[in-house]
Amino acid sequence: MEDAVEYYNAIAKSYEKLYRDEQIGKIKFILKQLNINKIKTVLDIGAGTGILEEFLRDKKIVAVEPSKLSEEMVRKGLENVKVVRRNIEDISFDERFDLVVCLTTLQDLNESNREACIKKAFEFCKEGGTIVISVLKASRIDLSYLKPFATGEAENDIIFFFNK
Repeated sequence: MEDAVEYYNAIAKSYEKLYRDEQIGKIKFILKQLNINKIKTVLDIGAGTGILEEFLRDKKIVAVEPSKLSEEMVRKGLENVKVVRRNIEDISFDERFDLVVCLTTLQDLNESNREACIKKAFEFCKEGGTIVISVLKASRIDLSYLKPFATGEAENDIIFFFNK
């Protein structure tokens, strides 16, 4: 994972040029599947530069991003967004969220951190809430063992939707 953080630190200033359109494609696909009006609170694991946060401006969001990408998100000055620059595995929240999102992050983690991240996503989701996890198709990470209520594909990702 340190390699991934170093990579994102190195490309922080150019991340949006490289990945913005792809991320927007995934986000639009995901938001079409959800009843967004019922969602008040969001936890974004691996939030990058805050592209999802731009779409959910009216929600209370905690954005977890361990790399310098978090600095780009802070520069955007997004209201209602609390940026946490740490690894999700090292975080504890009393709060539970209506929606927990983890987009294109798991392939950057080793297996034990990946499992810890998934566990935290489910732990931090409210009862009755939704967890959305996307993985690069090329990673061959299969989350079907967690029994998603739906799956889909957008851009280069497979997207898994879970109820809690």
